[in-house]
Amino acid sequence: MGKARLRALGFLGLACAALVFGCGKRPLPLTPVTGKVSYRGFALQSGTIVFAPDAKKGESGPLAHGRIREDGSYSLYTGETYGARPGWYRVTVLSIGASLPGEPYATPQSALPDRYRDPELSLLSREVIAHKSNHIDLDLD
Repeated sequence: MGKARLRALGFLGLACAALVFGCGKRPLPLTPVTGKVSYRGFALQSGTIVFAPDAKKGESGPLAHGRIREDGSYSLYTGETYGARPGWYRVTVLSIGASLPGEPYATPQSALPDRYRDPELSLLSREVIAHKSNHIDLDLD
């Protein structure tokens, strides 16, 4: 085999390696997402909010979630890391209220209509925008 042919094969091998290892689409870094959740004008005092990538808009990847604090505020985390990946999400909210008075056993009651726990029924869709701090408030009815 001639030197020119060996060089060409070597270059081809390096180009293939670059395509396989260096040119793949890397996910964008996590972006801060905060906001407040209210129901009928009143801040939720507890609960969980979940942002699920919207497959109908071509999104995939991990969920982002946050705990709703007493003032209705939340911050999203992906796993244990602060922030969410940029893109479109379907949003669900779960908030458990106090049990009904006079019940012998504490039975948790949802503080929200059931539809807010299902990403297909909630009809809540939000976009997390890259390279900026996102503030996303939700006023549920």
